[in-house]
Amino acid sequence: MNLFGKISILIWLIIFIAAAIMFDWFGSREFTENLLDSSQQAVEKLSETGDHLQDVIEVVREGTEPAREEIKDKIEK
Repeated sequence: MNLFGKISILIWLIIFIAAAIMFDWFGSREFTENLLDSSQQAVEKLSETGDHLQDVIEVVREGTEPAREEIKDKIEK
């Protein structure tokens, strides 16, 4: 199958999925809403985890600042 055929199938698949959601075929609206809720929860959890890790990195960086300065002074001498 050539590239045009693959792109065509992909476009038709997207159109079918959009129509299924619009007309609520096969209970697709509920499925889509559940999927989007799960995705939103995952994004929120990842955001929280990233914020916590950023705080930890900042604390470690501040805690090791005197040691890094001391090492820089020893290297320069």
